[in-house]
Amino acid sequence: MAKREPMLLVPQKHELTTQEAASFLNVSRPFVIKEIEANRLKCRKVNRHRRIEFEELRRYQAEQQQKSEQALQDLTKLSEALGLEF
Repeated sequence: MAKREPMLLVPQKHELTTQEAASFLNVSRPFVIKEIEANRLKCRKVNRHRRIEFEELRRYQAEQQQKSEQALQDLTKLSEALGLEF
C-alpha cells in the first residue's frame, strides 16, 4: 500500500465464475471455457455452472507467464543464432 500499487483482497478458497475469471485474466469467457475443456484450468460444476478457485486461477496465470517468458528466450536465442538484429 505504501508503494500505491493496486491490491486485491480475496477470501481464502474464493471461487469465481467463468466471466469473473475471464476478467481477471483479461481474456474472453469462451477462451476460459476452452481452457477448462482442454484440462488446462481446473474447475468444479455447481449444477450447470462452472466455478474456478482463485488459487487455481493464480496457478494458471503463473504457468502461462512462465511459458511466455520461455518462448521469448527461445526466440531470442534463435534470432542470435541466425544473426538477426532488432
